[in-house]
Amino acid sequence: MTTADDAPNGKGARVAVFVGAAIALLSLCCCVGLIVSAATWGDDLYHRVTRERGDTVRMGTAGRDGEFEFTVVRLDCGVAQIGDSFVSQTAVGQFCLAEMTVQNVGTKPATFTDTLQRAYGPDGVRFGADSAAGILANSDQQVFLNEINPGNQVTAVVVYDIPPDSRILKLELHESASTPGLTVNV
Repeated sequence: MTTADDAPNGKGARVAVFVGAAIALLSLCCCVGLIVSAATWGDDLYHRVTRERGDTVRMGTAGRDGEFEFTVVRLDCGVAQIGDSFVSQTAVGQFCLAEMTVQNVGTKPATFTDTLQRAYGPDGVRFGADSAAGILANSDQQVFLNEINPGNQVTAVVVYDIPPDSRILKLELHESASTPGLTVNV
């Protein structure tokens, strides 16, 4: 005689089949999605993922990234304060001011922003730009977040607040977040 405890559980088997089918369907959808993505963006996506870093130049030499041609003309470190007698900012460590020309050599307007410009010190330590200090350093013109039309050139000072015992060995300059970047050895 068979009791209720000895009978196979049909409900559990149905749930297992349903879960298995859902996993198989999800896997199939992912594979189809990858195939469609590869067919649509394959070559461009491959090049974006595998492309090497951009050009490398010395300070004083022009180099290009995206729509922009950058020339770093001066790097001054050891600056304790930026601003004037009315508005100023004191460095936590020391300010390094990277003066550069930025020319749009492309065919469409492009926006320059200091937050994309990186500095590197010894052992690959990365420093970000200090935008507030950058506004004070560029008080005579509106450089950041303004479109630069093709053929136009601006002079900008990008400010980094780095430790007092550190130094900047190179800059990595970008026209946009999706460009490979221009390395400038200082």
